Amino acid sequence: MNEKYQTRRTVAFGRDLSRRSVWGLVLLGAVVLVLQLGCHEETAAPGATSVQTEPSDRVVVPESDKPGEVVSADAPEAVEVTRLARPQVVDAPKITLSKTVHDFGEIGPGTAHSTRFEFKNEGTFPLRITQVQSCCGVVTRGVKAGQEYAPGQSGILEVDYRAGEMPTPIRKDLHIVSNDPLHGVVTLTIKAEVARRIDHTPSRLKLFLRRENAGARDITLTSLDGRAFSIKGFRATAKAISADFDPAAKDTKFVLKPKTDMEKLKRHLRGWIHIDLTHPECKSVRLPFDVLPEFSFDIEQILMFNLKAGQPVKREIWMLSNYQDDFELESVTSQKGTVKLLEKEKVENRYRLKFEITPPELASERAVMSDVIEIKVKDGKTLSIPCRGFY
Repeated sequence: MNEKYQTRRTVAFGRDLSRRSVWGLVLLGAVVLVLQLGCHEETAAPGATSVQTEPSDRVVVPESDKPGEVVSADAPEAVEVTRLARPQVVDAPKITLSKTVHDFGEIGPGTAHSTRFEFKNEGTFPLRITQVQSCCGVVTRGVKAGQEYAPGQSGILEVDYRAGEMPTPIRKDLHIVSNDPLHGVVTLTIKAEVARRIDHTPSRLKLFLRRENAGARDITLTSLDGRAFSIKGFRATAKAISADFDPAAKDTKFVLKPKTDMEKLKRHLRGWIHIDLTHPECKSVRLPFDVLPEFSFDIEQILMFNLKAGQPVKREIWMLSNYQDDFELESVTSQKGTVKLLEKEKVENRYRLKFEITPPELASERAVMSDVIEIKVKDGKTLSIPCRGFY
């Protein structure tokens, strides 16, 4: 009994081993096929305009319709598989530049300067410029959007820059946008150090209504680089200030004596003096002036927030006589009637004023109210303070 059972078990084991061997060979063949296809088959990259391939290698893979059956490579059912080679050449434009940064060095205020950026298409496909991006103070010439450059062709981007009036280091970035697949945006940079060529003292002219000639100081112009210059013109806001000069004189230093028009200064408390020069790197000098007014306030305007229509808001300001004069207030009103004077208190040459401001109903979608408080000095002028609020 045991011998028969042992015999059956041995036969069954042999059949199972045979089946496993067949399926193992089939699985091994499939793995080899996948490895061959995965390692050797590639497709050309999308968008390639020209592809050259090497002669392909051929691999014969057996094919059978019967599961588990191993077919010889020499069988007529064998399938021929071609391995594709890697792409070797792709046509594309390539932009190269001789430089991407230009430093003008130290330059004078208001002076004009130019430079050139040369580039070349070293690719095998036409280079198309789609955009040239400039920035403030810079003008570009020679290259425009839509221009094309054949392989090997060169181009020149010309750049003009005018310096500002303030001494400061500057850096300006420009951009060339093209169809170069690797360098679609190229950044070009110009740098400079704007330095003062003519020094002027004082830096600001401070004037006073109660002083002779408004207390104007002499204006001294000095060449900082040792180059001589002449004065071509002198002008001021509202013609409130003038000065005598000789346009034929040439030197490295000038002293001007300003002459003021007091009536014009009363109406124009702030402004500029422009002095035109012949210095090659400083064509003009701008000098601000301001006049100390008769009266001033501790704030320039009244600002309010979170307003609600019809709900009054209280505010307080101080009014001062800058020349220590005694004065009286004649009236305090507002242009739109939203401001009411609650209290005024005089302290020596100052007034403390308390207001009640009533926000009106909104007349539009803009949640903003505005008014102007007008304060009239007895036997004097009328002063104004803006009043602005947000609902």
